Amino acid sequence: MTLNVALTLVSLTVLVLSIFAVYLRDRSRYAAWWIGLLISAALSNAMSLVITDQNALITVPPANAAGVYSAACAWAASRALRGARTGWRLTLPGVAAASVASAIEAHELGYWAGSTVTLLCMTVYFVLSARDLWMLRDSHARAEGDVSASAGTMAITGLAVGASALATFYVWRTVLFVALGPEDPFFAAYAGVSANALAVLFLLIIITFTLSELSQVERVVDLQMRATLDTLTGLWNRDEFTRRAAVRLRGHAGGATVVVADVDRFKQLNDTCGHAAGDRALAAFGATLRDGIGARDLAGRIGGEEFGIVFATGDTQSVLTHLSEIRGAYARATAADVETMPTVSYGVAVVEPGERLDSAIHRADAAMYRAKREGRDRIVVAERPRTDGASSQAA
Repeated sequence: MTLNVALTLVSLTVLVLSIFAVYLRDRSRYAAWWIGLLISAALSNAMSLVITDQNALITVPPANAAGVYSAACAWAASRALRGARTGWRLTLPGVAAASVASAIEAHELGYWAGSTVTLLCMTVYFVLSARDLWMLRDSHARAEGDVSASAGTMAITGLAVGASALATFYVWRTVLFVALGPEDPFFAAYAGVSANALAVLFLLIIITFTLSELSQVERVVDLQMRATLDTLTGLWNRDEFTRRAAVRLRGHAGGATVVVADVDRFKQLNDTCGHAAGDRALAAFGATLRDGIGARDLAGRIGGEEFGIVFATGDTQSVLTHLSEIRGAYARATAADVETMPTVSYGVAVVEPGERLDSAIHRADAAMYRAKREGRDRIVVAERPRTDGASSQAA
């Protein structure tokens, strides 16, 4: 009883701090879901204080539903930090299952009605939350120096550890509840109401210290994305593409291929159909590249109508097959506007061991211009550099 009262008061205190210190400042999705967690956790604990055998039917279902919803909010908050949106419909199955199970068992089990389903649902949400936080931590570690060394990453690591500990506790609690039952002394001592209150208080303390920093991370990442992405195409801008490509070429031992793609007759399109048509063409090709390249590949807009691609392979035939698929996807995407949508020419250069990025781009660019001279809407592969340092291109 004392721990539940303390947990309710702490939840309300952190709720007030979170609203005024974080949410009203940046209104981030993460902070909004965290506030939802605090409200539902406080409601669940407050309602559990007034449960009796006589009122179990009207108190246990909403108490358990609020508990499950708090776990769902933890998962949604973790997804929000990764930039993913979570619709409220995704939280309904667990909440509904806990409510129904609690109502069915209320007369027979009283306080513990629906606990098996409730614990299972909360366990699933906490495990998903921990998984998403570790995925976020890993993505920051692979971010090639932009945020991996920030204090926010340390906060995410701490939060991931805390979420993992809570997920582990709920797995433990669910197993003991099913195996031993709520009246067993071992369950009561190590996984019962008091242990649960302590575990949730542990989580609240961790998140209280990390909430502000995590919100700052979300703002920093948003600013970085605005600074490094081309707004029209959604691809990396020239500076960011060049930086990432140079890092990729230095650290990739399995070979790489640089492609320069240029929209054909782009100036003519702008002059005859207007800049809106040109923007549609660039946006359509950018979307095609975003969907068409692999997780290890890079694509960016490196000029007005010029694009750069780095494929993480030195196999020319594989690259040609991939580019043919991209050409087909672009043609399908612009089929409804085929009379005005332009074609694209491609130059391909397999990166030699030790070759600098600017050299590979220069060879790919020369191959692309040869594709233009030979009639456009085609792919030309640059020859390997000769030993005397000269190079030539061949179709």
